Amino acid sequence: MHQTPPAPTTGPAAETPAVDEVLMWATTLAVALIPVAFLFGALAPMAAEVHPQTVAVVTACWWASWTATPLLAVAFRLSRRHPALTAAGRWAGWAAPVAPTVTILLTLGL
Repeated sequence: MHQTPPAPTTGPAAETPAVDEVLMWATTLAVALIPVAFLFGALAPMAAEVHPQTVAVVTACWWASWTATPLLAVAFRLSRRHPALTAAGRWAGWAAPVAPTVTILLTLGL
């Protein structure tokens, strides 16, 4: 009779399901934040005379929020099917919510 060894309780292999679930929620939240970031980022240039450097950062993150964020979310979702791309997919999953979040937070601070 062949028995399979038990799954490790520590180390990277044990953390994979929990990390993937967190990243799944993070990418879902990032995609949901895109319309909010788009609206807030579109309104940010009105404060260009008062806070020019902040508006420059908001503009860069605004562009990234509706161009790079969907691509990063898709890359994370597709990389889960290929074990060789797991590390790259995790990086994409962690990077996806950064641009919309920064856009929203900086615009609220203007």
